Amino acid sequence: MSIPNSPEYQVEQSVASLFSAVTGVNIYTSTRTGAKLFPYITIYAQPTRQLITPYSGVFQMEVAVDYSDSSAKISSSDFDNTYLDAFASLYGTGNTLAFEIQDNSTDIRVYMARISSQSPTIQIAKRAWKRGLVISAIVTPDPTGGGQASLDFSDFLNSQYLAVI
Repeated sequence: MSIPNSPEYQVEQSVASLFSAVTGVNIYTSTRTGAKLFPYITIYAQPTRQLITPYSGVFQMEVAVDYSDSSAKISSSDFDNTYLDAFASLYGTGNTLAFEIQDNSTDIRVYMARISSQSPTIQIAKRAWKRGLVISAIVTPDPTGGGQASLDFSDFLNSQYLAVI
């Protein structure tokens, strides 16, 4: 679970806002607890490593986006059509994926984003279809955005300075 000012939380929120045009689908991020109602899209961002040097503030992230629906209520073709609608919303304005994610957030800077894999699966125990994709992104907290700009780096508080490109 990510904290509200963390880069992974900001990426999750930004990617979730890209799916707002997909009708009839619930959107959940990693901060969501409790039951999920079909059909739903889950978004989970996790930093895999820091780039350049330790404590640089430049993170490589893996963002897992999974779409699930009940196999008892929807046909395979309808499931695939909704998945393709969700997939198309990632490139809604015809710009790059990095631009789309960056455009929906003011607290991160996205240098690169691409879809690195897809994974169709069938969950027998839950009688559900699940299809997902993984977005690889390189992000850093935006020093002019609200998240880091609101922090106090004064010597009075003996704060640790963050190196941000």
